[in-house]
Amino acid sequence: MTREELAREMALRTGLSRREAGAALEAMLGIVEEALCGGQSVFLRGFGCFEPRRGGRRRARDPRGEGIIDIPGRARPFFRPYDRLRESVGAALAEYVDVAFFHPGGPGVSRVSVSGVCDGRDVVEGPMRRLPDGSWVAELRLPSGGCLAYMFDVDGMLVPDPAPGVPRDASGRSVRSL
Repeated sequence: MTREELAREMALRTGLSRREAGAALEAMLGIVEEALCGGQSVFLRGFGCFEPRRGGRRRARDPRGEGIIDIPGRARPFFRPYDRLRESVGAALAEYVDVAFFHPGGPGVSRVSVSGVCDGRDVVEGPMRRLPDGSWVAELRLPSGGCLAYMFDVDGMLVPDPAPGVPRDASGRSVRSL
């Protein structure tokens, strides 16, 4: 996205004219640049932090063939995204896989859902559909490359996957690689 496209999007979202949005964008970028040049950090809560970082001195081979030269350290701008931004970008650009869950049901079972944790942070929940034979099925779209620890909620009681050979973690939840 270019500055012009960013200013256009700002204008659409704020009701400002494109010229006013462009001026606001230029002012914001100028303020960030001045703060960094002054050695200050700029913290944007929920987004990230712009900060100047000082690189160390280093030694390198002289390209003129005269031995080793010392290269002084220099300051560079650095951006550190906060968790909310990092997670939203990761979730938006992650590859997803469809994961099917099956529960055999049983006599008197009126509701089954799958509930779990993906990579220790994302809570996964999905109601299951009852099939004509009394079994239950659900298909959830989950980020690939992770590990899902789940249990079935059968009429309010958590039970592990009854399928044979399904590995379990220390807490008794069934585990599946995605």
